Amino acid sequence: MSHPTPASLLTQMQVNPKDRPLYTDDQIKTYLKRINLPEQYYTSPILSEKSLARTRTHGLPLLEALVRYHVCNIPFENLEIHYSKNKLITLEPYLLYAKFAGSNGRGGRCMENNTFFATVLRSLGYDVRNCGGRVSRMMSSNPEIREHQGETYDGWNHMLNLVRLDGKRWVVDVGMGVFGLNLPVPLEDGFECESIAPRRVRLQRRVIPEHASDMVDESEAQKMWCYDACFSPSDDPQVWTPVYCFTETEFLPQDYEMMSWFTSTHPSSFFTKLVLCMKMEMDEAGEKIVGDISLLRDRVRRSHGPMVGGRKDVLRVLETEEDRAQALRELFGLELTEEERQGIRPENALAGKAYANIEEETDMHRVSITQ
Repeated sequence: MSHPTPASLLTQMQVNPKDRPLYTDDQIKTYLKRINLPEQYYTSPILSEKSLARTRTHGLPLLEALVRYHVCNIPFENLEIHYSKNKLITLEPYLLYAKFAGSNGRGGRCMENNTFFATVLRSLGYDVRNCGGRVSRMMSSNPEIREHQGETYDGWNHMLNLVRLDGKRWVVDVGMGVFGLNLPVPLEDGFECESIAPRRVRLQRRVIPEHASDMVDESEAQKMWCYDACFSPSDDPQVWTPVYCFTETEFLPQDYEMMSWFTSTHPSSFFTKLVLCMKMEMDEAGEKIVGDISLLRDRVRRSHGPMVGGRKDVLRVLETEEDRAQALRELFGLELTEEERQGIRPENALAGKAYANIEEETDMHRVSITQ
């Protein structure tokens, strides 16, 4: 029995490395301008000798700057899910380039951001491995889930990258929004550093509570890399909140295709329920991330310091779709077309009345913006 040839070929990583997607030098230059990378980084020897990207001496300073300026200029947003006509998410690197660095100047969720960013890094000469993560249910917007299932994790719903410098891997993640690392950190058990002051972050390689081994003897249980955050380091004792766990196993484009489809279509996914757009903000010197500006449903806030425990100013209350489109345009530089605006999901449209208490509805201080 013969099998018909599919209308389009299945998703895969190209077997021949020479066929794998890379951006041209001109495209990279356009991207660097898109993220407002300062001129001082254009003198990096990596831009003329790509092999140097795999050294810590040259690769790390540029990598740190790229991460910082990416998250501060390319929004973490889910507008495609709510406003596009077909509500289809693409992870094809060349289409992502047009979306992120093209005239539209849009952003995306973790799999879009980190697929695009990984391709940028490979185009510059970096050695990048794509990996997957499970978001902690302590990040849930539902307080009952946090209370009763906070020790557990979602299924595979997050993407991150591991970059190798002088033989050592670094965690690079530009797709976690306000709870993200937002700086490269070494893949090192017990590593700890300050993130958005005063928040501290750490990596631990440990057994998560959900495992199949005998509860009496965990020696055979699989260990995962776990990323945790401490939002109030001055507290005694310190409280560390799990954010996500991840593996060093390489994930393929077809893995992310399934993960992205579920998180962008399933009614239980946070992203199908709430319109969001956010980007991080730096200090005047452009050397450190100090907060964020975030649109969530019908509020725009500026947070100084970490989202949990920092100072938050309400910049705008949005009562209509016109208000939201104006905020996206003026505060995030994102212009929705008329067709996109007409595609808004009815249940998430703003219809002339602001929500009375969005703090209660979405628990803003803990709302999950990962996946």
